[in-house]
Amino acid sequence: MRVPLSWLRDYVDVEMDADDLAALLTDAGTEVAAVEGEHGRVVGVLVVRVREVRPHPAADRLSLCEVDWGRDRSTVVCGAPNVRKGMLAALALPGAVLPGGRLIKETEIRGERSSGMLCSGAELGVNDDQSGILELEEGFELGEDLARLLGLGEPVLDLEITPNRPDCLSIIGVAREVAVLTGATLRLPDIRLDEEGEPIAMDYSVEIIDEDLCSRYVARLIEDVQTGPSPLWMQYRLKQAGVRSISNAVDVTNYVMLETGQPLHAFDADRIRQGKVLVRRAREGEEIVTLDGAKRRLHPHSLLICDPGGPIALAGVMGGLDSEVTGSTRRILLESAHFNPSSILRTSREQDLPSEAAYRFERGVDPGGCLRAADRASALLRELTKGRVRKGFIDVGTGEPERVRLALRLPRARNILGVGLEASWVRDKLEKLGCEVVKLSEERMELVAPTFRPDLEREIDLVEELARIHGYQNIPSTLPSNRTRGGGLTVRQRELRKIRELLVGMGLYETISYSFISPDENAAFTQKESRPVVIANPLSEEQSEMRCTVYPGLMSTLLHNHRRHQEDAGIFEIGRVFNSTEDSSLPQEGLRLGIALMGRWIPRQWDREEERADFYTLKGIWETLLEALRFDDHELRPLRREYFHPRIAAELTVRGKAVGEMGLLHPSLLKERDLPPGVVLLQADLDALLSTERVEMQYREIPRYPSVQMDLSVMAPRELEASKIMEVVKECGGELLKEVRLFDLYLGKGVAEREKSLTFNLVFYDLSRTLREEEAKSAFSNIVDCLRDRLGVRLRT
Repeated sequence: MRVPLSWLRDYVDVEMDADDLAALLTDAGTEVAAVEGEHGRVVGVLVVRVREVRPHPAADRLSLCEVDWGRDRSTVVCGAPNVRKGMLAALALPGAVLPGGRLIKETEIRGERSSGMLCSGAELGVNDDQSGILELEEGFELGEDLARLLGLGEPVLDLEITPNRPDCLSIIGVAREVAVLTGATLRLPDIRLDEEGEPIAMDYSVEIIDEDLCSRYVARLIEDVQTGPSPLWMQYRLKQAGVRSISNAVDVTNYVMLETGQPLHAFDADRIRQGKVLVRRAREGEEIVTLDGAKRRLHPHSLLICDPGGPIALAGVMGGLDSEVTGSTRRILLESAHFNPSSILRTSREQDLPSEAAYRFERGVDPGGCLRAADRASALLRELTKGRVRKGFIDVGTGEPERVRLALRLPRARNILGVGLEASWVRDKLEKLGCEVVKLSEERMELVAPTFRPDLEREIDLVEELARIHGYQNIPSTLPSNRTRGGGLTVRQRELRKIRELLVGMGLYETISYSFISPDENAAFTQKESRPVVIANPLSEEQSEMRCTVYPGLMSTLLHNHRRHQEDAGIFEIGRVFNSTEDSSLPQEGLRLGIALMGRWIPRQWDREEERADFYTLKGIWETLLEALRFDDHELRPLRREYFHPRIAAELTVRGKAVGEMGLLHPSLLKERDLPPGVVLLQADLDALLSTERVEMQYREIPRYPSVQMDLSVMAPRELEASKIMEVVKECGGELLKEVRLFDLYLGKGVAEREKSLTFNLVFYDLSRTLREEEAKSAFSNIVDCLRDRLGVRLRT
């Protein structure tokens, strides 16, 4: 929203400069993104009368013009085709400064001296017309400073308006904010409307067929209009606000929209068949040609303005070409309505047709301001087009909406804000915001909110307004009182913090990714029985579902790094995943830990070769994490997933309960996603893991007596898991067996095709005495027998 400072000053006295005003508004929640205007500074441009025009003696296309600016006369060389004797024009004297910092000097052109320059509208920044010099309307006094008369070069505030403040999408709305913040008085435009002729209802009628999409429709009729260019002051203000000038009739609707925030539309009344306006949904297959000349196929949910012959406007978005106001228009039917915001938003996006009107309707236009805006525009049309305003108006629909009644408890407001607020100050500020105080006591205030502030719904909204006006920077920082006990982390928060610290300590980086992903990403990493949560109003197709796993975010981060030649990555994320339920209630949420490794785990050094991250690196991270969290009895079980390598994937179990999975990504998936080979992923269900019983911390003395270590090499079937062998070894080794570690797997020469050779390191010791070698050998022999009898595993010879 662009707000010219000179226009703002029509409604409120602003003594401070533009930068200070921008800071004031920003501190109060209405952000000013930029202050423009210094580059457009205009100095030394005067109103002049062209007294004489004669040909240039040395150039066919140039003229010598004698101009009169009251106190003196000058001769200027001019090449504009529209210069003529008697016209009022704008003269930039030598030393004048034009927009962009252009400096005007006295020059000699083809042997003739030119004491200044007659300016076009584009050169002054008034409009975009470069075809000739700017012709001023009669009424200006010779020698007057044109920059002062038109406000040329005045600063413009570029505001970023939040969706909850549609009232600030108008000059008056911003002026109201300034009045509240500075204590100045808001001045609304004085509407003087002289009506003539028969009532409008004699010739025209309006029927709202679909009232759920249009709650109010106001129409006025202006006859005998003379369309043409708008006055310069209006052209310049519209240009400053970012709107192109078209004609006086159309410019008035844009001007009032910017001024009040209420979009308007002008129809050529003679093109409305049978004098009937119908507001209805589009019919299947219906089409309209809009003002931009495009033929648009309409969706059945789109709202239209029609006459008995068909559509004449796309409601709230753009008018139709068949009812356009042109130079031959003599009667104007003026529309001021309130349309459903969701409907306008949907239509504007479907048709890829953004407009200033749609932008305002999408955020919510004041339904109570329709008639006032129509009256304001009618008065301006009467003034600028010399038209006659017919008596009366049409106002159909639900009319003025019911205003929200609110109660404000002053002690509560003071308690929330931590500052003392006088009741008189509170009342004054809320009344300046547009609220009407209907009941007042020392501790309670009952108010009625204005219809242009739909965001004022609860007491806390009023408290927020008081905080804004008082100034957030003026509210001291205080700690909340707590007479019970000090705060602290919950058990779950401490556990999650410990997990993060452990993973970071192992060299991983934490990432955070979006919970919104595309259906393809969800489908790539979920099982067929999964039920993704579909978002009702997604920002895009790429963010139309809630994630079922944390894999997509991890993969996206790996790809981002790989494309920037960062080939080594160890990352993790702790985040929530979502799944639909059959009864259509709220989705199920689960907390997941995801880990991803790519590239090198240990880089090459002078004393060792590099070590690439693989399945066993990830397995080591997982087991280190479980050990630090005091989980025992954990193992990996074979697993098949479409996105994992068929032989390098495992289910993670703790005390027999499945808590996650890990594996090497399938080569085809890596190729499809343009990732290097060797990427390994892990996902663990933290809800299931942290609810599993853990072992109590136990302490024991360091062994004082020597241990006996023996290596056990066995031949086992290839399908037999090493963990099963280790379970039997531990069970049959007795109390003297303290440690079992697998350190070798051999599948080469001398080993049958269906067998494998495994070697375990066994550690025997006794805390109370020196272990005899015979005792260790006896335990070893018992282990060998058990393996043979229970699993068919034999000792390798």
